[in-house]
Amino acid sequence: MHYGWENGRDKMKNIGVLLALIFLFIACGQSKKKEKKELEVFCAASLTDVVSEISADFEKETGWKVRLNFASSGTLARQIEHGAEPTVFISANKKWLDYLNDLGLTILETSKKVAANKMVLVAPVSSKIQPFVFSSKIKLPDLFEGRISIGDPQHVPAGAYAVQIFKNLNYEEELKPRFLPAKDVRSALMVVELGEVEAGVVYKTDALKSEKVKILTEFPDSLHNAVNYYMAIVKGSEDENSLQLYNYIVSEKALPVWEKYGFIQ
Repeated sequence: MHYGWENGRDKMKNIGVLLALIFLFIACGQSKKKEKKELEVFCAASLTDVVSEISADFEKETGWKVRLNFASSGTLARQIEHGAEPTVFISANKKWLDYLNDLGLTILETSKKVAANKMVLVAPVSSKIQPFVFSSKIKLPDLFEGRISIGDPQHVPAGAYAVQIFKNLNYEEELKPRFLPAKDVRSALMVVELGEVEAGVVYKTDALKSEKVKILTEFPDSLHNAVNYYMAIVKGSEDENSLQLYNYIVSEKALPVWEKYGFIQ
């Protein structure tokens, strides 16, 4: 006459077994994750060389595998917004890091400036245009014909900086029809390297390592927002290993690598 109680007890047993299995699966999953020893960095394309070298050094020192995903900061931020879960995000401006912070997708306390850069006007190395000291008296649109290569200002910080420069020089409306927007700053540089345009606006660090372009002039910082790179740990990835990688990127050991590629600390 205790069938109700017996049935209830059986159900409780089944629930207990089910919970035990769930915890077992979770434990196995965590164990596999630890064995995998892999971290992931979503990083602005202009940092490809420096972050690749720093990550390789980190791997040698710790044994952890670091996967790297380089693209425009806006593209990476959108990927994180739509479910990507890298360990660390490094943006070429504060806008896209703030965007993820506002969505609650990064650990706000880990938001940190990691480096700075400069903006330059470049031309193919064979160009007849000679390098010059920047002056607002020089009319840039008259220096070259055809289109000018820049990063897509909607997604690429370098492109947004370029537009700011032209706007502050009162050339935006004149040059806008001549913009050739690229998916990231590396692509904008490549277009100039291939001689498909006579000029482009890119980061100084990218221009310095290219043997196919020459720097015509360096733009004053006053013409655009500060070219700073920012980093944060992505929410859901916060653990000792993430923090170790995060700290390593801005450590004294990594400083010579940043300087080697021309970045300002």
